[in-house]
Amino acid sequence: MRKKIISIVLLLVVGGLAYAITTNYPKLNIITAYAAKKMCSCTFIADRSQESIQAEDLGISLLSLSETIIDRELKTATSTIFGMKAKTAEYRGKLGCVLVHGEDNYKIEFPKGISPSEDLSNLPFPYGDKIEKHTVRGINYEKLNEAADLAFDPNNEMINLKTRSLLVLHKDSIVLERYAKGYDENTEILGWSMTKSIMNAWVGMMVKDSLLKLSNNNLFEGWNADGRKKISLNDLLHMESGLEWEEVYSEISTATNMLYNSEDNGGLAMNQPLEFDPGTYWEYSSGTSNIISKYLRNQFTNYDDYLRFPHKRIFEKLNMANTTMEVDESGGYIGSSYCYATTRDWARFGTFYLRDGVWNGERLLPEGWVDYTKTPAKTSDGRYGAHFWTNAGSKYYKDAPLDMYSANGYEGQRVFIIPSKDLVIVRMGLSENFDFNSLVKNICDSVEN
Repeated sequence: MRKKIISIVLLLVVGGLAYAITTNYPKLNIITAYAAKKMCSCTFIADRSQESIQAEDLGISLLSLSETIIDRELKTATSTIFGMKAKTAEYRGKLGCVLVHGEDNYKIEFPKGISPSEDLSNLPFPYGDKIEKHTVRGINYEKLNEAADLAFDPNNEMINLKTRSLLVLHKDSIVLERYAKGYDENTEILGWSMTKSIMNAWVGMMVKDSLLKLSNNNLFEGWNADGRKKISLNDLLHMESGLEWEEVYSEISTATNMLYNSEDNGGLAMNQPLEFDPGTYWEYSSGTSNIISKYLRNQFTNYDDYLRFPHKRIFEKLNMANTTMEVDESGGYIGSSYCYATTRDWARFGTFYLRDGVWNGERLLPEGWVDYTKTPAKTSDGRYGAHFWTNAGSKYYKDAPLDMYSANGYEGQRVFIIPSKDLVIVRMGLSENFDFNSLVKNICDSVEN
C-alpha cells in the first residue's frame, strides 16, 4: 500500500512538472536567457558565488528550474531547463555580459586605448575615494540607525525585506552605510531601470555640447513615412512617444522579447507602431530608453566613440570606477535596464543631480537641465519627469518631501534625491515588498538641519 501511495505521489509530481513545462514552453527561451544573463553578470561583474545567484536571483518560479554551466576560461554562462532551450551570455569586460543569440554576428568588444583614470585616492568621497567616517552635525544618529534597522532583515540576512545595501549621504558625507551578508562596498549591483536615469545624463551632456536639441524629431529614417516622424527627443525622455508597448515581464511581451529574444534591443523597440499622437499619452516603456540609445548611437561617426562616451563622460568624470553598463549583441547600450554599480557609485550619481549637474566645481549638465529632469511630464499625472520619477503631489511617498525625485529600478532599487534635506538615499534590494515611504520618512526625520 505504501509503495502504491509513493508511486501515485511521484506520478502526480512528474505529471505536474510535465504540465508546467508544456504550459510554459513558449516562455522557456526567455527564462533561460534571463538566467544566463543574470548568472554571467553576477559572476563576472559582481564576483558573487553561483550558489548565491541561484538561490537569491534565480530562486523563484520557473527560474528555479534553470541549470547553468559557468565556463571561467571562456567567461560564459549557459543556462537550460531540463536540458532544453540553451542560452549563453559571454563576459566582455567593460561592456559586461552579452546575450548571444545563436551565431555571434557582431563580436562587439570595448575599444582599446582608453586613458587611465585620474588618481582620486586622496580626494574625499563622493568626489574621490577617501572615505571619512565622522559624525556630521545635524543628524540624530539614533533615529537614523533605527531607520536602517527597519530596512534590513534580522542579522542582515536576505529573507523578507531583502535589502542588499543602504547608504545615506548628507551634505556630501556618508552618515550611514550598511550591507546584507554577502555584499559590501565593492559589490556591483544591478540597478535595472535606474539605468534609464543614466541615459538622461548622457542626453544632457550631448545637449550641453550642442550636439542635440530636445525638440529634435524625424529621429530615424524609418519613421519619416508615418506619424512617428513627429516623435521628439523630449517625447522619448518623458515616455510620451505614443508608441505601442507592453511593459509586462510575467508573460511573453514586447519588453521580454526585446531584452531576451533580440540581438538589437533598440531596433525592436523603434519598429513598434504608433498608438497615440506623440506627446499626448504617458506610458512607461523600457523600449523608449533603448530607442534613445539607438538614436545616440547614430550621432557618432565612429562607433568606438559611442562605446567610450558613458565611460569617459559619465563614469570617469563622476569617479564611478566600479560601474558597468551592458550592451546587446549588436553593440547597443541597454539603456533601459542593464547597469551594474556599487552602492557608493549609485550615491555618486545621485549627488551629481543633487548638485544640479555640477561635479567638483565643473558643470557637466546644461543650466536648467536638472529642473527639466524633475519637472513632471504633462500627461504623467505628476509621476514622471525625464527618465526620473517625481514626488509631485505626494501620491507615492506621501510622507516624503515634495521636492524629492528618484531613479527607480525593478526589485526595489532606488536613488532618492532630496534637495530640501541635502540628502541622497540609496537602497538596493531584491524585492518590491518594501515600505519606501516609511524608509524615506524615518531618514528625513533623523535630519535636524
